[in-house]
Amino acid sequence: MPATDSTPRDRSPLMIQLDNLIRRSLRISDPSNPVEVAGGLRRLYRAGDAAIEREERGLPVLPPTPLERPVAAAGPSGAEVEQAQADIENDLRFLTTSAQLKDVEAELQGWAQAIRGHVADGLANAPLALDPRARDRAFAARRALGDYARMARFVGALTPGFSLPYRRLAQSLDQVGALLLVLAGEGLSRLGSGGGRFLLAAPASELVARRDSALVALRNLVGSAQESLDQATWPWGLRGYRDVMARLGQGAMADVRALFDENTLARMMDELIDRASSTTGRGLRALAATSRLALQRLERLVQVAAAVDLQPGSPPVTTFLEAVQLFIDAFHGGGAARLVAIARPPIVAYGLYGFGGPDQATRRLQTLVVERGVLAQLIDCYLACDCCSGEVTCQVLLDKLLADIDRAIDFYVQGDGADGEPEVRAAAFGYLIGTFLANSATVAVKGRTINCQRNCGPAWEQVNRSLSTIKDTLLAPFPKNSAGGQERIDPSPDQKNLMREELCLQRRADQRWLETVAALTPGCADLERIMACLGWLVDTTITSEDGLQTTADCAELRPFVPPTTPQSFAGFHKSFDRFRKSARLAVAPVTQNEAPAATETAGGPLGQGKSEQTGTQKGPPRPTDKS
Repeated sequence: MPATDSTPRDRSPLMIQLDNLIRRSLRISDPSNPVEVAGGLRRLYRAGDAAIEREERGLPVLPPTPLERPVAAAGPSGAEVEQAQADIENDLRFLTTSAQLKDVEAELQGWAQAIRGHVADGLANAPLALDPRARDRAFAARRALGDYARMARFVGALTPGFSLPYRRLAQSLDQVGALLLVLAGEGLSRLGSGGGRFLLAAPASELVARRDSALVALRNLVGSAQESLDQATWPWGLRGYRDVMARLGQGAMADVRALFDENTLARMMDELIDRASSTTGRGLRALAATSRLALQRLERLVQVAAAVDLQPGSPPVTTFLEAVQLFIDAFHGGGAARLVAIARPPIVAYGLYGFGGPDQATRRLQTLVVERGVLAQLIDCYLACDCCSGEVTCQVLLDKLLADIDRAIDFYVQGDGADGEPEVRAAAFGYLIGTFLANSATVAVKGRTINCQRNCGPAWEQVNRSLSTIKDTLLAPFPKNSAGGQERIDPSPDQKNLMREELCLQRRADQRWLETVAALTPGCADLERIMACLGWLVDTTITSEDGLQTTADCAELRPFVPPTTPQSFAGFHKSFDRFRKSARLAVAPVTQNEAPAATETAGGPLGQGKSEQTGTQKGPPRPTDKS
């Protein structure tokens, strides 16, 4: 049989697995083609191939080593990364070796160990942002570093004499977090023009697992899984398989019916996995140009089979369709394409990384990045104070808003639409800033009023301007309503629920900080009042007319666990007993001598004990023919 013959052949599952292993190892599409296999081996063993080629030409086997020219690394230079890491080490060394902080030395040593781990994890995964799993780990490391930066500012504000050292540590952590975004953006910039909008939502290793689950579900559906069936088992899978195949036959969908063959489905998925295994920008761009056409057949399979009215329902059919849909979802993009706008200068954005320049959401992201740096400088330099009065509360509130802006930047970086869910969740922090600006002169908590405008002094004008710009940028995607003579943002009810959910998550996270901050501070400030102030800011944003105008129901949610079979039967028996009692009361004959309301006596339910009027024994009432 010729090597290029594509006639389908029935093969054993073991041979199919061997072919898939050869495809993934050698990066080829047809393991039966000797030309492709030879090319794959030459690519896999480049050194040996070069030596054999030189030997065939009659040249020495060991080629001379050429002098390599140094190539500058893209993105942040090694000096910037090393400087940021050195700054963190110096700040941690100063705090952990300070004699005045000897009471919290163990806690600070724990900080140091955790921070070093997050920094190493983030710097190792950020340059590999083309891999979805590495990109997620980089974002997780940035989030953890941001939490430690906010905690450092919080503890520093409540520790007299050490506000500046703690803030220096927070600044170093913010710098590493910013470098993580730049490194990830540099990795994505290798996609080049036209490919920046396509990113896998799952790594190639997970694609293999999803492919295997789809094939297992198909074997279970068609009956080739060799599962023993007893005499009490109904053939739900085979019945559903017959109905689906009959529907596809009536609709003349031969291309979709071919996907119910294991060899055909495996070959199609393996080709997509082979192209998705590429870690280069050109490989992903090639995948973006071909995957959408290949996935159309799989999407038709899911849509047509799901529309078949199976009576009764078939769990194996549903399992197979869900497995195929899970494989399709991995090619619908994983977001984070806006990282390129952060990593590369705006002057080169047009032409190299887009044909029409950045969209409105990307421009808002760039505005947030710039204004965040301005606000951080104002808070850390102009407003740093060593005191235990109302200024500390204002300082903590501003530090919280700074951390919220970082989270909004993370949401925008991972979004891919103008007003999608990431942009809506980021807008929740815009409402939070609006609440603070509207009540900055009268922050009332536990019977005490704090004027943050007066406490911030001459820096308030610049802080107010920066916060107002950030708030308007975050709330820009939503329409405005001028009802009542006052212009207000008018999001939809679903968007309000998303914002409330995000603020509630933050509210519950802040409640767990009380014990940690109390263990790291000397206790000169009223910590409970400050924590109540943080809760007041979130609750006011959720319930006020200028905020979301929703209920402040921030109860902690738990996963739902259904009752066990004995519990379900016990509940059924209780419901049946109540129904039986109510039925007896409904059919009992009522005479003029009987009481209008039937009650249970000491002997048991009505009709089984003694009567309250006569004290005689009564039998159970018998329903009449009419009743």
